[in-house]
Amino acid sequence: MTEEFTHALCALIRRLGQQAKQLRDNGLTIEQKGRQDFVSQADVYVENELRAWLKTQRPQDGLLGEERGLEPGSDGIWVIDPIDGTTNFILGMDYWCISVAYVRAHNIELGIIYAPDRNEFFFAQTGKGAYLNEQKLTIREPSPEAVVLGLGRSSRTPPRDYTQTIETLFEHGIEHRRFGAGALMLAHVAAGQVHGYFEAHLHSWDALAGLALIKEAGGMHNDFLASDGLTQGNNAWAASPAVWKRLQPVLLPNG
Repeated sequence: MTEEFTHALCALIRRLGQQAKQLRDNGLTIEQKGRQDFVSQADVYVENELRAWLKTQRPQDGLLGEERGLEPGSDGIWVIDPIDGTTNFILGMDYWCISVAYVRAHNIELGIIYAPDRNEFFFAQTGKGAYLNEQKLTIREPSPEAVVLGLGRSSRTPPRDYTQTIETLFEHGIEHRRFGAGALMLAHVAAGQVHGYFEAHLHSWDALAGLALIKEAGGMHNDFLASDGLTQGNNAWAASPAVWKRLQPVLLPNG
């Protein structure tokens, strides 16, 4: 993957993020996929544009997106969430993003997350570090009494599991935040804005780019791609190394 290619991809993602904002400002067409699960014309537009460009540039690769599913390829696979945090996006909140990852041979080789309303552009590539707006990210450990985790709640797991997780964190003196966009919260782990992120079930298009950022910034995460996590999703647990080791037995006692 050449530097010229990655620069062009980043430029495209920036452009699509701005176009998504313009579509929102002009008034969105919105469909409901399920309870508290929406898709807008911006979701569809961004994914279609990314797929079309990647097909011309990397025809050997597969594509997996939230809105259009899987198109197999003969090499790696691009994993796309055109807008993570669609509800926030629709409501005019700034906590949403475009998430793009590249996976090959069970390795997440590239992760890009762009939050247009926050002017935050995250980029990570295997062995080359993680960056926010071209500033290198290095995860630093919080003091044990000051840990704040990001949490996600999945409709694919029982509500009691989520409330039990909150109770468990309180018992261990851990604060939490939930902002409704797992990909962006994972990016914010890499940036040190929270010290870890846990969700009982996350789709790969929400998880992989953020996990790449965290690893390249010096953090740790579970093996999300195990048990066909690429197509079926998996639990997601990522944090600074000390926080990960401290809470892994609590959050993923069997993993």
